[in-house]
Amino acid sequence: MRRSILIIVFWIVAAAPIAESRARASHYSKEISSTTSAAEPQNACPIILSEPVVTVAPNQPEVEFHSTVGIINALCDVTLDFVGCGFTPTKIEIVCDGNADGVPELIIPLKNITIVNRLLLQATIPALSPQLPGTAFPLACCGGVANIILSRTVTDGDDNSFGTFTQTQTCQIDLGIRAPVVVSASPSSADCSVAQNLVIPGSCFLLADGKPNVTSVFAVERGNPSHIIQAKNFVILNTNLIDALFDFGAANAGRTFLIFASGPNGTSRNLTALPQGAQANCPLGNEQGVMVTVTCNAPANSGPDPGNAPDNIKTEVTGCAVERDSSGVFTLTIRGRFFKEGAVVTVDGVALKKTKLKDFDSASNAFTRITGKKKVCKNLPGPVVVTNPGEAPGAAFICSSSCK
Repeated sequence: MRRSILIIVFWIVAAAPIAESRARASHYSKEISSTTSAAEPQNACPIILSEPVVTVAPNQPEVEFHSTVGIINALCDVTLDFVGCGFTPTKIEIVCDGNADGVPELIIPLKNITIVNRLLLQATIPALSPQLPGTAFPLACCGGVANIILSRTVTDGDDNSFGTFTQTQTCQIDLGIRAPVVVSASPSSADCSVAQNLVIPGSCFLLADGKPNVTSVFAVERGNPSHIIQAKNFVILNTNLIDALFDFGAANAGRTFLIFASGPNGTSRNLTALPQGAQANCPLGNEQGVMVTVTCNAPANSGPDPGNAPDNIKTEVTGCAVERDSSGVFTLTIRGRFFKEGAVVTVDGVALKKTKLKDFDSASNAFTRITGKKKVCKNLPGPVVVTNPGEAPGAAFICSSSCK
């Protein structure tokens, strides 16, 4: 009976704006205390509420007022209210099931544990900067019911004659189901006059029961949201990888498209602007703060002869990798476009002495891959620049690969 009254009173408090509920919490403490029975267990879980407004990306399910269902998709930090804790915790952790085996094991610590008054305690699930500045939840956590553990350690002292002990309480919290997360798309630039297979890594492409969490994959032209191109076909290879076939068409040459995956629990995040209510320091793009795009190559013969290419189609590096053969020799592979005979490759300003052009592209009359050997390790990681004869240098690409 006392528990029922407690829940009703606390939900009345929670229904008001949070600032008002804090001010009124002390008023309700006397009324709630008067219902306490000596026989009533003191280890009942607190009521756990989210902020009044939790901001998510467009086309993702809204989080209901003070609900925790859906906070898995929240932009950046998430603050929770704990009402009616049996003790004052010094540590709070959410433990999420990260591999869909039904056993929570992925630990997410909360910060800024603050006692507002005898009834109300607050704590924040912090954004996971620098790797995931846009979300408070690791990508392996796809939501659902998670454990939340409150604990404190009481040391030996005048008011404790039993020695040091740790008090813990495990409750459950429904995070909601995560929308698909798209990390990147490869290739990031392509000849759109022919169909392109995009490899799309990410997370939560499958639900815990193995059913698809993605039912469509599509591209939206950046700056023109009404221009949408659906993938002709796609295959969910596993919960972290999709292979999608796109036919952008030659008419889209020179245009850039944002890549999305969508399903029953919303559409992947790829922000070009922050939605209303988002924290000011929350990044654009996906949860990593990366804009996931594919650019259709500009027409190769729309201007002067390719031997005198204008600046807008000078060399472009899109990727790099270091490989070691069986004899121990390291090779630096550089991928991109518009690489021509005689191109000079520099790593952190130092030119590679031995390079070879590969993968000729007849559409652009240039190559798309360069391999370099001899002294490729000394300046890695570092900026890679490819310069064609008689042209301005291409943009620097930060190559994070190394020979270690």
